[in-house]
Amino acid sequence: MASRTRSCTRCLASLVLPFLFFTSLLYLSTRQPVLDIAVREEAAGGRMRLIVDRAAAAVEANATVTITTDAVAQASGSSAVATEDGDGSFLTDAPPASGDANVTRDKVQVSVSDVAAVATEDGDAKVVTDAPPASGAAAGDEVRTDELRASDDAATAGSSANVDDDAVVFDFRPYVLVYKSGRVHRFHGTETVPPGVDALTGVASKDVAFGADTGVSARLYLPPKSGRGEKKKKKKKLPVLLYFHGGAFVIESPSSPLYHAFLNILVHKAGAVAVSVNYRLAPEHPLPAAYDDAWAALQWTVSSCLSGPEPWLADHGDATRIFLAGDSAGGNIAHNLAVRAGARRPLPGGAAIAGVALLNPYFWGKEPVGTEPGERWARDGLEQTWALVCGGRFGIDDPHVNPLAAPGAWRAMAGERVLVTIAGRDNFRDRAAAYAEGLRRSGWRGEVETYVTEGEVHVHFVGNPRSEKAERETDKVAEFIAGGGRG
Repeated sequence: MASRTRSCTRCLASLVLPFLFFTSLLYLSTRQPVLDIAVREEAAGGRMRLIVDRAAAAVEANATVTITTDAVAQASGSSAVATEDGDGSFLTDAPPASGDANVTRDKVQVSVSDVAAVATEDGDAKVVTDAPPASGAAAGDEVRTDELRASDDAATAGSSANVDDDAVVFDFRPYVLVYKSGRVHRFHGTETVPPGVDALTGVASKDVAFGADTGVSARLYLPPKSGRGEKKKKKKKLPVLLYFHGGAFVIESPSSPLYHAFLNILVHKAGAVAVSVNYRLAPEHPLPAAYDDAWAALQWTVSSCLSGPEPWLADHGDATRIFLAGDSAGGNIAHNLAVRAGARRPLPGGAAIAGVALLNPYFWGKEPVGTEPGERWARDGLEQTWALVCGGRFGIDDPHVNPLAAPGAWRAMAGERVLVTIAGRDNFRDRAAAYAEGLRRSGWRGEVETYVTEGEVHVHFVGNPRSEKAERETDKVAEFIAGGGRG
């Protein structure tokens, strides 16, 4: 009897155990893997890692893994994010790629008001312009966001102040990074070229300073003698172009290679004397600093045309034919300057703004116009960058950035003619077109013209000024300036 029982047991085991084994394999092959995430500090470098281990806890199928960086934030004061480092761990100093684990940054997320507070202190930011990132990379090098390398001295002392100051509070790439300390790193637009005589166009240039209190300066351009109107006995003086460069309000200058080359070409084609304004940049000097610099530049230009002290303007500039122009952010500045000039008293000495040229202007608003991107992340992103450049002073529907919000202000805008150029692949194109149409219907006394370049991106004529389409657009702008006042 006992032997029969043992035989039955062995038979049952031979049937049940394989069943259990294969059932276990099936379960293990189909169940969701689980991540057990712990925050650990490397012995060297003071860098935080998110160590990922397999665990026995259960997770729902297809659930999003959430890495909460509260512990990292508390330990380092940084907005930690995760990227795989080849050894199963995740470094906490790089932005998440699309499709990566959802990273929450409850302890370090910076609101628009926080950005404004960082950008400004007593009206100006406490920044060191163009300082390299904390890692020591040179300007223009790739910079990894939220670097957390504290100095050995600080680590020894147990202080996290330096680490905290080196946390990135605003990532505005490919333009700038803004650190908690107020330090700003510019990725490009900081290169300069000296003034002189351009070998290709014969245009001469020189730098002048006129803002003693603000440090505002300009680069002046004078066309060769053949373009100075000797054949026109009645108009010996030249139209004056007051130009504002682009760069999202945060990069570039009149002496950058791109803008110096573009102004040489435009001045040669238009036969105008030009004042390319080196206005103060955000976020160190948030708006309205650039608007105030533009107003100061206009006053200085008018004064110099009428009586000096600048001889190029006194000898060659016609104060009755001043043109305001700019591309992208510079177009925004030119528009706001025209509005301000129209609202103030007439310019002294009979000086007058003859026209305004807005080249792919930077205008935006809360709600999309036409084919503007409607995704909330895209619109919120531009709203946050606008808050950065204006220090939180103006909302995204403020007339400074969204003229469509207050068309009544246009009726008194200075100038007799307005030219708006539009690029077919520019996200700002439909708002620029709406601006031109709104100006026509506003009751403004002047003439409005648009010029569309299909198939081109935002401000293509600056990046590639010798292309066929750029040449045609620059010709159009030059004709607008050389045409004087009302067409």
